[in-house]
Amino acid sequence: MNQFDHQWQKLTALARQAGDPRDVAAPYGFATRVAARAVTLPPASPWAAFERFALRGLLVAAACGVAAIAVNYTIFSSEPADDYATTDTVGEILNLS
Repeated sequence: MNQFDHQWQKLTALARQAGDPRDVAAPYGFATRVAARAVTLPPASPWAAFERFALRGLLVAAACGVAAIAVNYTIFSSEPADDYATTDTVGEILNLS
């Protein structure tokens, strides 16, 4: 075995022997505080995320609607009778002109 493998084996053996010095117990009264907070907080609505995105979707849909009306404003502003009065329907049908 080379020197690196020997040092690695010593290091891993020492790491296995080392204990966890941290305290694993929760602080005194922790469970009581958690239970008290759970009782006092209002329950989270399952629709909370949907409500946030629904408002954004409504605003995007409104903006798309306004843009569609603005692009097609000339179609909405002209009278249909004006289109028929200026054309020669019979001439177009018979293609006389």
